[in-house]
Parts: sequence; C-alpha cells; structure tokens
Amino acid sequence: MEVLKMKTPTKNDIAVRNAGVVIINNYIPMLFERLELTVNNKFTSLENQKKAVKYLQYVVTGLPNTDEVYLPLNKILCGLSVTDKVADEIEITNQERNLIQGMLQAVISHWPEIGDCSVDGFRGNWFIRDGILSELEDKWELRVEKRAYDILLNRSPFAFSIVKFQWMNKPLYINWAY
Repeated sequence: MEVLKMKTPTKNDIAVRNAGVVIINNYIPMLFERLELTVNNKFTSLENQKKAVKYLQYVVTGLPNTDEVYLPLNKILCGLSVTDKVADEIEITNQERNLIQGMLQAVISHWPEIGDCSVDGFRGNWFIRDGILSELEDKWELRVEKRAYDILLNRSPFAFSIVKFQWMNKPLYINWAY
C-alpha cells in the first residue's frame, strides 16, 4: 500500500495522530447531546467541554485513557484552546460505550463502499491518521495524511471540508487529498 508523505510541520504547526476524526463531524453534535454534554448546541459547563475532548478520543481509539499530547485536534473541535488542560482518562459507562459503538456502526452502514468493516477496522483505517494542524488568524487548517484507499472518500456520504460548530471560535478547514 502506497502512503504519501506529508510536508514536515513548521515550528508553529501541531502534529496530530487522529486527523481522520473529522470525517464524522456531522455526528459530533448529536453525540455530545446524547452524552448530555450539550443542550441546544452549547456545552452546559467547562467540565463537560473538557469531557467532550476525551469522549471524542474514545470514539477514535476505543480506549478511555490517552495522553493529553494527542488531543490538540479534539480540543479545537470542542471549542477549547490547544493549551487548555484536560484529564488523561475518562470513565465511560456501558451505556456510553453502547451509544458510541452504535454511532460508529451507523457511520459504517451509511458507507457501503468500504465493505464489511469492523468498528476497530474503521478506526484504524480512517480515524488514526497523521495530520498537521495550523492556526491562522481567522481559521484553523488541517492537512490529513493520504493513503491509497482514500479514493473511497469520493463515494463517502460525509462532508468534511469545513467544520464549524457553534462552540468553536474559528472554523477548521480540512485538506484531505483523495
């Protein structure tokens, strides 16, 4: 499988390992609402906003523990600064696990071109992706590593070129060449 190299990050760029999570941006507001972190597209507390960062990483990896260094993209998607501190671990109930698992199975079922794919397979193929996050004056930019099978993105039911949730300070522009 051919993997194209990305340009090396500059001093002000931030390397991320979960760049592919942007593919499910349309599901994120609904997920946060069902996890009772938001009401009417607004976080109910700063604590819930920080929890959202961890839940999003659980969606990506299926693990409740992730070092904060791997979370800058999640922080941006949750309306926080990359310098805001969040806990390394979150407790996830069985109900929350089932909710997230069900959401991921729905995502997979809405994209028949990827074939019979497990949740963990989907995570590895699409979410766990190197990327470069750059802050500009009026927006964030994310460049996502290209992989050979990204041609399937042409038949994806998801839109992810620009992400701007109500709780975000700036939009996130995604450059994912496929």
